[in-house]
Amino acid sequence: MLCEGVAPARGRRGAHLHRDRVNGMLRARRGARLVSITNGGAIPDTADYDVVEAHSETFVGKVNEDFAIESLAGDIFLLGNTSWRIRRVASGKVWVEDAHGAPPTIPFWLGEAPGRTLELSRAVSDVRENVAKRAAEGEAPGRWLECEAGVGPAGAEQIVAYVNETRAMLGCVPTVDRVVAERFFDESGGMQLVLHTPFGGRINRAWGLALRKRFCVNFDFELQAAATDDGIVISLTDRHSFPLDTVFSYLNPATVERDLTQASLAAPMFTNRWRWNASRALAVERFSRGKKVPMQIQRMRAEDLLGAVFPDQVMCQDNRAGPVTLPDHPLTRETVENCLREAMDVDGFKETLERVGHGEIATVTVETPASP
Repeated sequence: MLCEGVAPARGRRGAHLHRDRVNGMLRARRGARLVSITNGGAIPDTADYDVVEAHSETFVGKVNEDFAIESLAGDIFLLGNTSWRIRRVASGKVWVEDAHGAPPTIPFWLGEAPGRTLELSRAVSDVRENVAKRAAEGEAPGRWLECEAGVGPAGAEQIVAYVNETRAMLGCVPTVDRVVAERFFDESGGMQLVLHTPFGGRINRAWGLALRKRFCVNFDFELQAAATDDGIVISLTDRHSFPLDTVFSYLNPATVERDLTQASLAAPMFTNRWRWNASRALAVERFSRGKKVPMQIQRMRAEDLLGAVFPDQVMCQDNRAGPVTLPDHPLTRETVENCLREAMDVDGFKETLERVGHGEIATVTVETPASP
């Protein structure tokens, strides 16, 4: 790629080395040294996304790129003193609508709030299970929390209240060995499906994205889904009528990686990670002629490069039929790998699905008037 150029359609543009096949020699092309010095590095440039109200085109504020690309349509976050529901995430912009006071999440920076690991999720599940067990046996779980977990009286009281309310609504406490599917109608009459799967954000993000893709294929309807460290929320409509217990059999461990690959192509994370990888490969310059290239220009150049390497990704959606065929290109392979195993944990997700299929993870379904 460094010798022949990133894309054959663009000729040798972006090639930084000359390969002498006769003498078996490699030498730098003109300007290659300056490009490598000024643009080298593995840490990608990030930028803020504009938050725009979808109906009035009003500028609301900005969120960090890390938060924007990890978000999906339907996620609710707090900006200022208002809750906003994401309609869609485009290049450099997050289109939102007023969530009318729905409980939001707080925008984060990737370095401050990485997804909870599976090991930590198991420890959290053990604490919840112990609290629930002691409360059912009439013991004092608050005192146990103060002694074993080192939390104060106020924190212990909140944990006990949270676990007790969960048991009252769901009949059990979700853990890494027992997951709960809950369906209820919200205040506006919309049907919500909540999967209480405390496996951490990376596995839940993969689960939610794969389910969203499966629902889209089965019902021919685009859904809104949101994932956190403790579960997945999917907004359904009257068209989505199905036995609740079948939701755990919608995904097959043998084909889920292929489904996630297709789903990730339509997610914002693919476009941004493509730009990051193109910058690392010196295919998109971050500095040129002694000045920093503006982020919007970097995005445009990365999108042009994507169109040359992977034309099916930027083609008109009306002309697309069936799954997208991935080109055999190192940047495409690296970007898909980053989406599946950095932004998500496809290997941990497949293992979780296999455990569900073998009965090692218990599944519980419940219809409730409203989720706790």
